[in-house]
Amino acid sequence: MIDLETKVHDKFTLEFKVGFNTHQAERPTKYADYVMNTWIFVPNSLDINAAKYSKDDFYRDLKSGVRLITPSYSLHELANDEQLLPNQALITNFNDLDIAPDDTQDLTHAIRMYCAIAKSAFRDGCFVLTHEADMPNRREQCQHYLIDGCKILGRYRHLLGQLDEKNASDRIRQVFAYGDEFLSNVLEKYTYRLRDNIRLKHPDDYQQLEARFKEVLFEERAYREKQGYLCVKVDEPKGNEDFVFRASLLKKFTESDLYLNATKRKNTFLVEQILYSLAAGAAMVVATLSSFFFQQRYGNFTLPFLIALVISYMFKDRLKDWLRLIFARRVSSKVFDTRTDFRVKERYIGWSKDSVDFIDSDKILPEVMKLRSRNPLFTEVSGKDEKVLLYRKKVQLWPAELAKASPYPLRGINDILRYNITEYTRKMDNPSFPLSGTWEDEEYKPIEGKKVYHITFVIQCVYEGKTEYKRVVLRCDRNGIVNVKVS
Repeated sequence: MIDLETKVHDKFTLEFKVGFNTHQAERPTKYADYVMNTWIFVPNSLDINAAKYSKDDFYRDLKSGVRLITPSYSLHELANDEQLLPNQALITNFNDLDIAPDDTQDLTHAIRMYCAIAKSAFRDGCFVLTHEADMPNRREQCQHYLIDGCKILGRYRHLLGQLDEKNASDRIRQVFAYGDEFLSNVLEKYTYRLRDNIRLKHPDDYQQLEARFKEVLFEERAYREKQGYLCVKVDEPKGNEDFVFRASLLKKFTESDLYLNATKRKNTFLVEQILYSLAAGAAMVVATLSSFFFQQRYGNFTLPFLIALVISYMFKDRLKDWLRLIFARRVSSKVFDTRTDFRVKERYIGWSKDSVDFIDSDKILPEVMKLRSRNPLFTEVSGKDEKVLLYRKKVQLWPAELAKASPYPLRGINDILRYNITEYTRKMDNPSFPLSGTWEDEEYKPIEGKKVYHITFVIQCVYEGKTEYKRVVLRCDRNGIVNVKVS
């Protein structure tokens, strides 16, 4: 199946997290095919069209990061089941230091996977506790969350304390320290997030949990200071930029084994060369026939024949470019622009193809137009439809090869798409303007209006013969994204 999450990444960037999941296939096959089509409806006033916003511009604004879906374990499982694969891999590879102290590759991989899996478990557990409105025993569940979180860090730190007995190398000590600091950041981040949510939405539960939250957070803070880890500080002169920078590096380090070896290349090179050759050949045929005609009529080495020859070659040059443009437009809607091959440790597991084009409104599927829900007044007044971009993505994964790539249960890949809308905001009006006024208490007060533009994304996901649609409305102004609504 295809899992799609949408959120605002920053002031000018919309993020789509697309999960291509192979484990939930109803009929396991050698290949798993996925199709995702996205129609982007852009107001005419933004002046985004094929002449001013090319394919290269679109791909410049679109950033794609492909990684494996993190193996899924609950926080309670990870904390209490020592036979679980992430726990066993960490302990087994740690004990192997006695046999091969210099062979650290497997242990480094186990540390990274343990930390990445723990981070996902913290995140998912926090999400459940903060988003389920009718959760029974919320207070008890929060207690278990904190206990399990401390157990996970405790198991890891127990091994960290045995490094001296193993005569571990400086490299392993460093990697263990990186993992420890990363897990500490994760525990603090999601514990504070859970605390703030419970305090605001469930104050009665918070009164019973406040002491436990303080105990966990204060103990972790004391541990961080003892270890010399960077800590968040109030009124830090540089805005805690050193902490943010290091936390980002730690995240990339611990999750690096989940990122795929992705090789991207142009997908239309061969087709383009064939079409360009056909265009050149057709133009040459026209020019040659013209030369034969004028040669028979005026003879060789005459001024009229010379003039006709020059004109025919001028026409041939323009005809070639015209035919190339026609062929390119006809083919671009049927082939993909780029192809990316995916590998895990040099094992080929699949590919993805991407393409983008401006399309006419009459070529849009009726289901998409229905979801678009265009305002009839807008069409009547403007006299024109919006400009529509169609971004196509096709993905093929090989589940059997993916399963062989790692002992961990790999469920598929995540494609993190970040689309920057800066180009859309260039020709927007001022975000606010004088609207009218009102008299209150015999005093005139001006009123300002907000100028907000709507950019609509309609996304079609096709997998195993099933088709699903999602509608995303992005509200933005010249200062960036205002909000996003998903339905």
